[in-house]
Amino acid sequence: MEDLAESLAENPLDVGFEKASKFLQHSTDLFKSDQLLQFYGLYKQATVGPCNIPKPALFSMAARAKWYAWDKVKHLDTTAAKREYVQLMDQLAPDWSEGSSTGEAAWVSVSRPKRLSESGPDETNKSLIDRIKEGDLDGVRLMIRHGDSVTSVNVLDDEGLAAIHWAADRGNVDILACLLTVDGININLRGADGQTALHYASSCGNVECLQLLLKQGADRSIRDEEGETCSDVAYNQAIKACLM
Repeated sequence: MEDLAESLAENPLDVGFEKASKFLQHSTDLFKSDQLLQFYGLYKQATVGPCNIPKPALFSMAARAKWYAWDKVKHLDTTAAKREYVQLMDQLAPDWSEGSSTGEAAWVSVSRPKRLSESGPDETNKSLIDRIKEGDLDGVRLMIRHGDSVTSVNVLDDEGLAAIHWAADRGNVDILACLLTVDGININLRGADGQTALHYASSCGNVECLQLLLKQGADRSIRDEEGETCSDVAYNQAIKACLM
């Protein structure tokens, strides 16, 4: 136990990750189901590594949703997964670490993302997808207004996803609505895994995004690389019912 304590003390990111995961255990009611899935995937990637279990059967919807959340971050190494976990906590519950024990400042400076006022020139270098991941609606609107997003809106990133996939995955219906106003956006664009934004909204349980995509004419019959439709990957029966 002493060695573990010393190891954590020497690594500020590990301290932050440990505190953030403990906070989540006692505060799950503060987060939406899709956000809890993001935390789950990152936690498993950080503590176990790439998803190493078979995909659950179709009728095990909750288990399949967790599997997708974990498998989706398989490209991250342990350090990156821990960092994204803490950053996600900072974005969704900015005050989560207030009042924690002495020593917090040591890891906050390492793992917490800079605030807008501290970002300096790096802020101007953020891509459309960076802003979507951060939930920066104003930033997305600004890029769309200036036409900065037009050439990149259908481009897949290093994770094999485009802007529309990330918006549906994160459950940000306002950002998704903004993206759908961009000329030339492909609402049925398939990611590297063959999944569309409708697949992501369905598997993450993001009802509002799902309904918006359907209203805008998203094709619910498209199958991913494993032959599954958005209904096959549905988070629960309520989501599946929306797709009938």
